[in-house]
Amino acid sequence: FVKADRHLRTSQENVWAAGDVTGPPMLETVAAREGYMAVENALNNGRMMLNPKEVPHVVFSDPEVASVGLTDEEARKSHECRCLTVFMNAVPKAHIIGDTRGLVKIVADNKTRRILGVHVLAPQAAEMIHEATMIVKNRMKLEDVLNTLHVFPTLSEAIKLAAQSHFRDISRLSCCTI
Repeated sequence: FVKADRHLRTSQENVWAAGDVTGPPMLETVAAREGYMAVENALNNGRMMLNPKEVPHVVFSDPEVASVGLTDEEARKSHECRCLTVFMNAVPKAHIIGDTRGLVKIVADNKTRRILGVHVLAPQAAEMIHEATMIVKNRMKLEDVLNTLHVFPTLSEAIKLAAQSHFRDISRLSCCTI
């Protein structure tokens, strides 16, 4: 691996690095973004950086696994963490498609209610993780998710339900589909 700082500058003068040579995470999307950032930083004396905690990860299994941000174990090192899980059988769209396997976990700071990480095990988790990535990247709070309209019925509604679970028992919410 090439030793590069957070702005992708190497120890060699006027040499920048991007992609797999800089080390994990070794993802095509990260390499493409780092390539753009390295050019911007080199040509425009930029200060662009990639926060590795804002990079979504997906395993294309059945069901899919996706995550972004901190795990509860990582969060507990520096935060008073509140981690709650909502199972996909609480999501109306999961019943509609006939696949209620999986869960969504939100890792939040208990005091500030800022969302630190989101983890999804579900059909189409790779599609659902994009909302979670925006939530983590923009340092949103649980209330921000609740105040964002979610289309009903969708699988990504599970993220809203997971946020709601931090405030109320979602099993007591009324729904015409379950």
